[in-house]
Amino acid sequence: MGDQKQGWTKGTLVIVIFAIGFLFAGVFVNNYFKAKAASKPITQEKNEFMNHPGQTSETIVQNTNDLRIEKEMIHKKQEEAMVGRNKQEREATKAPEKTTTDTATTQPSTQPTTPKDQEKTKPPSTETKPANAQPAAASKKTIYLTFDDGPAAFSGEIIALLEKFHYKATFFMIDGNIRRYPNAVKLMVQSGETVALHSVSHNQKVFYASATSVINELTQNRNTLKEVSGVDSYIMRTPYGSVPGMTAEYRKAVTDNGYLMWDWNIDSKDWYYKDARYVESVKQQLTKLANHNGPIVILMHERKETLMHLPALLDYLSKQGYEGKAIDSSMTPVQFTVR
Repeated sequence: MGDQKQGWTKGTLVIVIFAIGFLFAGVFVNNYFKAKAASKPITQEKNEFMNHPGQTSETIVQNTNDLRIEKEMIHKKQEEAMVGRNKQEREATKAPEKTTTDTATTQPSTQPTTPKDQEKTKPPSTETKPANAQPAAASKKTIYLTFDDGPAAFSGEIIALLEKFHYKATFFMIDGNIRRYPNAVKLMVQSGETVALHSVSHNQKVFYASATSVINELTQNRNTLKEVSGVDSYIMRTPYGSVPGMTAEYRKAVTDNGYLMWDWNIDSKDWYYKDARYVESVKQQLTKLANHNGPIVILMHERKETLMHLPALLDYLSKQGYEGKAIDSSMTPVQFTVR
């Protein structure tokens, strides 16, 4: 009984060992075929290499590099194609906006056209100026007409002539005449003429007696003019002009009291000629002052003879391009040179 048990055990052990061996053999065979299948590409590559004796290891490296370069080129072409396609899509998206802009520019404007716009769009003139075409009128030249010794009974007629030619003038008036013809003074102010001072006595010996006499006459003259016209004028002219009567002391006194002393640079000599010759005198002196810089001041007087020929003078001055203005307190006075 004991021997059978031992024999069975040995037989069983042999079977178990055989089974285990068979199992390991199966696993080995299975792994072998799997390994063979996995190594087949490598083997084939080796066989292809062996079947092409001309190839070397360097050739294989070169082929590999060529394949990499080709892939990079393909990838670059794909990127370029993508960029081009995106650009086309953007242009296609912008196309409607461009069409709208073009349409807007071709449509006529609905906004009103201003004269400046018309000048900008106006084509260049093709007109040809005639050979004898006159040049454009020169710019206006200014002249200052002054009348001494007034006012007078005919001052209104002088003012009417000035108005006719669109001229203004300055009237240096004597104290007594201001009181004698107050309406003439008021008319001067209403017409825009400048009203100014010309002493009380109009006497050289009395007026130039001293600095005090000069200031006293100017002060009385100014107060009378202000009383009659309402204008407080400091513009003045001394009797017969400032030379030689106005000494340095007198001039200082005048300046210190705020007066503006005016002389002239054209003497019409109407007081001397007492006829039409004074007009010719003015013309000749104007010619001499053609290149003069500064105000041109003409001396005249409120006389009937001056009034009679005044239209001829005003007509001449207008045709020569002169514009008659009145003196104002902002100007630097024209004065004789002291020797």
